[in-house]
Amino acid sequence: MPGRDPSHWLHRLDATEWLRAADNELLRAEEALSGKQHRTGVAGARRAAGMAWNAVLVAVEDEAYGRSYMDHLKALAADARVAEDVRAAAQQLLAAPLQTNVIPLGRGDTRLAVAARAIVDEARRRVSAS
Repeated sequence: MPGRDPSHWLHRLDATEWLRAADNELLRAEEALSGKQHRTGVAGARRAAGMAWNAVLVAVEDEAYGRSYMDHLKALAADARVAEDVRAAAQQLLAAPLQTNVIPLGRGDTRLAVAARAIVDEARRRVSAS
């Protein structure tokens, strides 16, 4: 495992920092979704899941997961080594449109934040186990 490298896309943060960044991004995504800011919320939920998976990749790099958060989600959605609920969460985040014409009554729909949380929790579990 390479050491810390501020100029490297993955190793600029350590696993704990990636998880902290993911938690912060997830909080912002949930607030956006709750406030009916769909595009911001979807993008944030995807980023949160991707940041969390960076924490896993810091310890065990896997080229199949690519560099971008969307690459991470695509790989997670197809990786048979990952639990079904995590794959389903990744699929849900991938399938979510950035734009929607539906404006919900009441509080906004935060299910995408819940999906991102499943990935963040799995990443945290893996980092803790290593």
